[in-house]
Amino acid sequence: MPELPEVETLVRGVRQELVGKSFVSVSFLRADIREPIPTLRLKQILTSQPVHSVTRRGKYMLIHTSQGSMGVHLGMSGKFVLSASSQERLPHTHAVFELVDGRQFRFIDPRRFGRLFSIECEELNEHPFLSKLGVEPLNDDVNLAKHLFQSSRSKSQAVKVFLMDSSVVVGVGNIYASESLWRAKINPHVSAKQLTSKMYTNLARQIIKVLSEAILAGGTTLKDYRNKDGNPGYFQLNLAVYGREAKPCRKCAAMIVKTTQAARSTYQCPICQK
Repeated sequence: MPELPEVETLVRGVRQELVGKSFVSVSFLRADIREPIPTLRLKQILTSQPVHSVTRRGKYMLIHTSQGSMGVHLGMSGKFVLSASSQERLPHTHAVFELVDGRQFRFIDPRRFGRLFSIECEELNEHPFLSKLGVEPLNDDVNLAKHLFQSSRSKSQAVKVFLMDSSVVVGVGNIYASESLWRAKINPHVSAKQLTSKMYTNLARQIIKVLSEAILAGGTTLKDYRNKDGNPGYFQLNLAVYGREAKPCRKCAAMIVKTTQAARSTYQCPICQK
């Protein structure tokens, strides 16, 4: 599933193409994906309304006009890609947003775990999908180390599971939690409340570095993710532990071990992350 770097990469690309422009038409090829699509309201929000900004909250891309906003969640296999109107539509294209120059943004989602939803202007911070999200780890006004330490004091769950809780911090999914913990030399199975303030300072620093590097690399493409031009990300070339079971650690050459936490695969070095 796309995580913060993949969505941020998409947002930056879409923002470059959309801000100050309008959709001349909005078409939906089905009435639902993961859940019903508010097709009429989204047409009212987007059609012939200049887009004034494109932002991200957690793993949601938000396209804003004066009439409201459209929220986009890619789910497990979703893509929001820019295509020429003459280009043949790929299977599982569920929505088409056409610009005045004839180009189209198309929402494609084979597994249909994505979302397209409307947000009213007055409910942007109170929308049910957004209101309970935790802090943004890359925001300048967030002291991530302090926030993680304070939030963890009563948490007996494993630190990796804690990091993946979007009500605590957003966008640190399975890949980037594993990579950050390896860089910080922290065992992913250790209880979150056992880590000291100093450990969280180091961990927060590594989370910010990993996410920032992944954004610069265009995200991680393991299977489905594509940016707005349909191209993959390349951060998977830099992965140190994720997906590298039985391969040598890049620091000590010990074999990477795969375990399971909260029904998700966890990868760690048994030496570097004792």
